[in-house]
Amino acid sequence: DSVLTASTFSTAIAPLIRGVNRFKGRLYGSPVMVVNRLKRMLREGRVALGVMVTIPHPDVAEMLSLLSFDWLLIDLEHAPIDFGDLEVMAMAVREPATPLARVPGNDPVYVKRALDTGVLGVMVPHVDSREEAKLAAASVRYPPKGIRGVGPRRADRFGLARKEYLERANEEVMLIVQIESGKAVENVEEIITVEGVDAYFIGPSDLSASMGYLGNWRAPEVVKAIERVAEAGRAHGVPGGIYCPDAQAVKWALDLGLTLLALGSDYRFLVAGAQAKLEDARKVIG
Repeated sequence: DSVLTASTFSTAIAPLIRGVNRFKGRLYGSPVMVVNRLKRMLREGRVALGVMVTIPHPDVAEMLSLLSFDWLLIDLEHAPIDFGDLEVMAMAVREPATPLARVPGNDPVYVKRALDTGVLGVMVPHVDSREEAKLAAASVRYPPKGIRGVGPRRADRFGLARKEYLERANEEVMLIVQIESGKAVENVEEIITVEGVDAYFIGPSDLSASMGYLGNWRAPEVVKAIERVAEAGRAHGVPGGIYCPDAQAVKWALDLGLTLLALGSDYRFLVAGAQAKLEDARKVIG
C-alpha cells in the first residue's frame, strides 16, 4: 500500500490550490495588472466587437460585459458620465470585455484621470492634425515616452501592483484617435502614423456634419472620405474602426478592412428592445 507523505500530498493538492487561486482572482480581482486583450486582438488582425456605454450605472456596464463583447467604451464625451461614474462602471466590467473610456476632449488631464480609474485605453475625439495626435499619445504614456502624471490609484490595484503597473502601462494601455472631420481625413496619414497611436475610429456623424451632410453619413462624398481613411489605415498597418448600426454596415466595414466595430449603444439597445416588445404585444391585441 502506498503511504501518503507530506511530499506526495503537496504534489496532489497543488493543482487544486492553483485552481482555487485562479477562481479567487477572477472573483475578487488580482493585484496584478490585467493584460489588454483588445490591443492584442487588433495587432493580430482579429475583429473586435464592442458597444458604447452611455447610461451612468455599473449594472449596465456589467450586463453588457456578461454578453461577451470584446470591448466596452464608456462615453464621457456625449453622455452624462463623470469620472466618479467611470471608476465604478469600470469596476463592473467583466472579462473578456476590455474597458475603455472616451474622454471629453484631447486634454492630458482628462486622459490621466480616465486611465487612473483602471480602464485599459482611451478614445480621444476630434483629432485633426499630427500635433494633436502627438499630444494624445503623450498624454497616455508615462515619461520618458509621454507626459502622463504618476498617480494610478485604482489602475495599479491601489498600490498593490504599483511596480508592475508602472513597468507595463505604456505597453498595455492603448490610444484610439477619432477621425471625424474633413480636416482629419486630409491629415489621416500624418495622424495615424504618430508613434503611440494604436488604432483609429471613424466618427461618421461628426464627419458627415463637417462635410455639409448633417445626419447623412451615407452621402456619397462621406462614404468616399471613410473609404479613404480605411485605405490609409490598411496601407500603414494601423487598425481602424467605425460605428455599425446594422448588419449591412458591419459587412461594409469588414470589406474596408476595419476591425474595431461598435455595434451600438446601451440606450439604443434598450429602446429597440422595448419598442419590439411593445409592437409584438400590440399585434397580438389587434
